[in-house]
Amino acid sequence: MSDLSFNVTWQEILNETLSENNTHCRAIVAPLNFHQEILEEIARIILGSYRPSHPDLIVIGTVDKPPAIGNKDTMTEAEYKNTARYLIEEIALRPLESKRRLGVIMSADKILKPAANSLLKLAEEPPDYAYLLFLMEDGKLFLPTLKSRSRFSVLVIEERKESFSIPQSDSQWLEWYSEARKADDVDAIIKNLEAWANFAAGNSEFLFAQKIYKLRIIASQKNLSVLQLCDLIILILKGDNQLEYILDDFWQA
Repeated sequence: MSDLSFNVTWQEILNETLSENNTHCRAIVAPLNFHQEILEEIARIILGSYRPSHPDLIVIGTVDKPPAIGNKDTMTEAEYKNTARYLIEEIALRPLESKRRLGVIMSADKILKPAANSLLKLAEEPPDYAYLLFLMEDGKLFLPTLKSRSRFSVLVIEERKESFSIPQSDSQWLEWYSEARKADDVDAIIKNLEAWANFAAGNSEFLFAQKIYKLRIIASQKNLSVLQLCDLIILILKGDNQLEYILDDFWQA
């Protein structure tokens, strides 16, 4: 699981957004699955609250489709409200509910050049009460002239590895054993071993983590049944018995 709250760059962005010296035009590169969370958090700071229907929030494009330049003559009203020209017109109006207005351009790295160029003047000289947020997945594709007008940030977000301890008591081991046999899923056991190894390594129990990783490799070969794997795992990991020779026998098999 990933969490933005652990990201240093994101914390810097939030602190800057809260400050009086906040930029009026920001571009953020981040994995797609974080774009909505970023949008909502920035909106809460800029507008004081977030809801999709907030009258001072103008969002164009989606996480997988950039906005078009916009043409009232050929588009429906709903289509036009999802375009660059609509954003330019709408953000020029005074705020209705908040003290500020926020325009968000989704998939900014995929936006076609005519639509991107139409936003240049707004990005360079937005109204005093207006803020622009460009969200994208690939900063290399972002139009350089827009990038130069924005405060550009890249969020490198690492996946937090699942981590939890092995069962500690006989009853916990019995519960794990019963559930594993019932599920009859070698991949689930492999995932379980990864989490145990991550926990051990995170607690500096490196020799124990190495033992679990070795069991994971054996499990990934899928030469053993779930029942055999469960018996081997309990034999090796339960208690303080030194049974490395058993592990070596399996390793060499």
